[in-house]
Amino acid sequence: MRRSLLLLIVSAVVTASAVVGVSASAEPVAAPPDVVDPAPAPAPRLARGLIVKANSDAASRRASIARTVRRELPAGATVASTEPAPAGLSVVRLDDPVSAEDLDEAIEQVEARRDVEWAVPDTLRSASSAPPVTVDDPDFLTQGNLWDTRDTIDGLPTQGGFTTKAPALWRATKGNSSVVVAVVDTGITQHPDLTGQTVAGRDFVDDECTSSEGGCRGTYVNAGDGNGWDADPSDPGDWRDEELAARCFGPIDDPSDYTTPSSWHGTHVAGTVAAKAGNGTGVAGVAPGVRVQPVRALGHCGGWDQDIVFGILWAAGDDLRAYGVPLNPTPAKVINLSLGGTYDSAAEVTQVCKLYSQISSIARSRGVTLVAAAGNDSAQRIAPLSLSVPASCSGYLSVTATSDTGHRSWYSTAGNGADLAASGGDTAVPTPSDERGILSTINLGATRPEGPGYAYYQGTSMATPAVAAGAALLYSLGITGPANVEAGLKTAVQPFSTVTYGRRVIAGGSGAFRSDVLDCTTTGRTSCGTGILDLSRVTAPRGGPSVTGPRAPGGVLTARSRGLTTSGARSTLTWWRGSTRLGTGASHRVSGADLGRTLTVRDTVAAGPFAGAFTATSVAVPKTKAKATVKISMPSRFKRTKRVPLKIRITAPRVRPTGTVRIYDGRKPITSRKLQAKNSGALRVVLPKLTKGKHRIRVVYAGNTEVRSGSTSKVVRSR
Repeated sequence: MRRSLLLLIVSAVVTASAVVGVSASAEPVAAPPDVVDPAPAPAPRLARGLIVKANSDAASRRASIARTVRRELPAGATVASTEPAPAGLSVVRLDDPVSAEDLDEAIEQVEARRDVEWAVPDTLRSASSAPPVTVDDPDFLTQGNLWDTRDTIDGLPTQGGFTTKAPALWRATKGNSSVVVAVVDTGITQHPDLTGQTVAGRDFVDDECTSSEGGCRGTYVNAGDGNGWDADPSDPGDWRDEELAARCFGPIDDPSDYTTPSSWHGTHVAGTVAAKAGNGTGVAGVAPGVRVQPVRALGHCGGWDQDIVFGILWAAGDDLRAYGVPLNPTPAKVINLSLGGTYDSAAEVTQVCKLYSQISSIARSRGVTLVAAAGNDSAQRIAPLSLSVPASCSGYLSVTATSDTGHRSWYSTAGNGADLAASGGDTAVPTPSDERGILSTINLGATRPEGPGYAYYQGTSMATPAVAAGAALLYSLGITGPANVEAGLKTAVQPFSTVTYGRRVIAGGSGAFRSDVLDCTTTGRTSCGTGILDLSRVTAPRGGPSVTGPRAPGGVLTARSRGLTTSGARSTLTWWRGSTRLGTGASHRVSGADLGRTLTVRDTVAAGPFAGAFTATSVAVPKTKAKATVKISMPSRFKRTKRVPLKIRITAPRVRPTGTVRIYDGRKPITSRKLQAKNSGALRVVLPKLTKGKHRIRVVYAGNTEVRSGSTSKVVRSR
């Protein structure tokens, strides 16, 4: 049984100034340009226990399951503890990690119990590894995942290349700050391009809780930060020297095969999602308006399934307070999983997917889209996606990687089950160059954090956050639900390159080899998904509609669409007051109910795969009512024996006043009338006979929800 854990391929790292505001320099390290830097050896497949789905997670049942496990453990292995977990799961922890193969018999016996649905090993996973809108970030035009500025690629004309073309969708939205993308990864480091781009995250890298008494050692080998689960998702570095490799994986033939500098993988992924745009520094993310939630689940040794599962559930907003984890105040709409591993058989994948599929069903029920890296296990032959976890499990949108030529990147896992592809970089095709990777944020420290910088990486880890960011942009446009978002992403694709590449020699650190076919245009095992993510194909309004007109009672506001990002589509305008829909059409008359409120007009795509996508413009309506003007006319002198007619005229800007009108002789009420809209502000009242002498005739209009009150008077003489 072989299982490859490493899903990150790191190309040449570029240096960058640690001073905020100074752009990155793009000087590759000294490796020859035709050599792909070798990745560390795949980590041994270890398990620290079992995750079990039983009829209940009661303590007595967990103890009984532990007894079953104990009878089937290899010599020297013991059960340290049992504990409940979310979704009705139970965890059986061992005193020390063992080879995952050594738990096969224990799993078989546990699953033979009538009170158990399934059991899987708790194993380690590791990190996978001129546009219509421009910004002033100095490296914007060198980002191979946003927009390719070349006119031709392989002799064919191109508009934006085989990239996400995210800037085309920025005409509609760069992302809403209320939309959160959780990056379940190595954590995050401070970086000027990520300042203000994050929400509070959490650290789920645990201590080595394997003592025979069920306690914890306090060694924090994998965590590397001196503590276990907490509210600090900072990345202390995931480096490994030979000593740390031995502590992570136990007896291994050559610890030097597993050494690696810190990758700052979570920081690189976070930058691809939401690096700040327009700040005059470095790079821009695919969705620079959204927020990233760093969820640390990977350490020096990788990440245990249990910790990853808790990270996913917490990010999705699941209630984990029973396990000592506070509620997530800003749950994610998208969860990025640039991590995983591969198995040798479909049976093994089916077993492990029982866990990951159950977790995805919980997250999806909360409206969350989960995006997972396909893996980087291809070389001489294409590694099938069907053996990759969690990418092949139900509920995860699997992402393969393509080069800037529109072909499968030589390392990318592919095959049946692939959902879609995105730019992941390929520094060896066709002319080797580090700059054919994906440029994003990193830290410059070799082990511990030092200054901020930028680096070109390649891998399905780099393709996955581009898709996660694309999902976040769709959520920002009002498309809801993982099924709708995923369907939209699969529609927003461009075809793979039709230029035949076939097999090609790849020069690697361990020697050259011939890569299997790189084309993605065929089906079956070479399939890379429905196409390459192309956000220029998303239909959305180009920003909120323009609004003109008086923002006062009776005023007619007129909205106009700014057009759509794609041709041939239709949109409709609707007016809203809060969550109340007021009507459809280009115009809206301001009413008294609108005073002091904010009106919103939405421009919404009417049909097609992006139906419901909208942008909006808000209009604040002042509380001030219209001013009433009251005028009256009647004779100044008249005989006391006559009843004199009084003509009243009440007007207000853009409004027909309605309500009560009262007439007084001095302070003495004479009569009152109801002014209706059909009166058009005019009343005629015949006054009663007035006594001889001087009289002050006063008319008072009481006003209504749209018009302020008003009054006037006239002195007359009866003789």
